[in-house]
Amino acid sequence: MSFYEFARAVVKAYYKIFYRVKIEGLENIPKEDGYIVCANHKSLNDPPLLAVALPIKFRFMAKEELFENKVFGAFLRFVGAFPVKRGKNDIAALRAAISILSNKENLMIFPEGARSPKGYMHKGKPGTALIAIKSRVKIIPVGIDGGYKLFSKITIRVGKPISMEEYYDERLRSDKLQEITDERLMPAISRLSGVSTYENRDC
Repeated sequence: MSFYEFARAVVKAYYKIFYRVKIEGLENIPKEDGYIVCANHKSLNDPPLLAVALPIKFRFMAKEELFENKVFGAFLRFVGAFPVKRGKNDIAALRAAISILSNKENLMIFPEGARSPKGYMHKGKPGTALIAIKSRVKIIPVGIDGGYKLFSKITIRVGKPISMEEYYDERLRSDKLQEITDERLMPAISRLSGVSTYENRDC
């Protein structure tokens, strides 16, 4: 058994012992690799939970500050993470994401760009739509429903793939990418997670 397989088994056992995890919609996962998985982001638990709960191996973005510690940074790279500069147009991260998908690997993205533990989702950022269109891949929306209190129930719902095929040959402005994110991606994640978007929550 490799170190990766050992670490994955340990993490999987942790979530199996301390939480009641239910998974719905596995039939929506494509048979061939090379797609983007997008989910709401409540907690630091989200990436490891999805990594062991879903029968998918994927790479994921992590904010560059997490790589400042050499040991932890090396671990993140080992498990498939690569750094991204939050709040900036990170061309290197964009190219890395497109390269990963072109190699028929899967990519996990949390389109909110930050955790949203207060019961509603942040506005989604347009980078996911941009990467999907440039890479010509589908987006698999995923909803995480439930909190991370010990022994509580957490439901992971996998939605039907979202295709961006109609935009493949278009040069899209940032406002159009934002529109696609607001009208197609975030509502799908909201329905699956049972978590409202910031714009739709009661004020």
